[in-house]
Amino acid sequence: MSKKQTTKERLIEAASEIFARKGFRETTVAEICEVSKANIAAVNYHFGDKTKLYLAVWNYLYEASQNQFPVPKTHKGLDPETWLRQFLHSRLQQITAEGTGSLFPKLIHHEMTEITAEHEQILLTYLRPNHLHVRNAIRDFMGESISEEQLSVATLNFMGVHISMNLGYQKQVQHPALQKEFPLIIHSEDVLQQIEHFAFGGLNEVKKGLSQ
Repeated sequence: MSKKQTTKERLIEAASEIFARKGFRETTVAEICEVSKANIAAVNYHFGDKTKLYLAVWNYLYEASQNQFPVPKTHKGLDPETWLRQFLHSRLQQITAEGTGSLFPKLIHHEMTEITAEHEQILLTYLRPNHLHVRNAIRDFMGESISEEQLSVATLNFMGVHISMNLGYQKQVQHPALQKEFPLIIHSEDVLQQIEHFAFGGLNEVKKGLSQ
């Protein structure tokens, strides 16, 4: 933390790291204040309470993720396959990267495994829009012959690639013993490309079936 940071900035930075590492329930305001060298009154003044600070962290890390791993928000103006590849690659990179933006997948992992009272708001604001953008890109990639049911399944399968990778990786981080029994190596570009080939192999097989 920089001495030039404001108290609010120090609180957000500390809270981001702790919420991403421990999740909402296991994080305490006292711990955030200790790390940020602020007092509880400052949390109340700038954010109101722990829940509102948690939501502020979601917004902060979402923006950091977009800045560190940029992808156009929609595929409009791009070939849908190109956009889908960029989207998947950025999501896979985040999982093991360094930097503030890489905390976002960790925050998602905790929220999805330990659902909070703010889950619906978080889902609608930060997660659902990406799902819809991916769905629309897959629709354009597949063509008009794909049904809504087929599109839903294809979208879930495609999104599941990076979601399952994040789930596995975060569990290994929390429980290092799992690394020996279930190795998950996604640190190299070669491996990322292999995962992408796997995901698009599935989409292309579905597309081929639609044309028959």
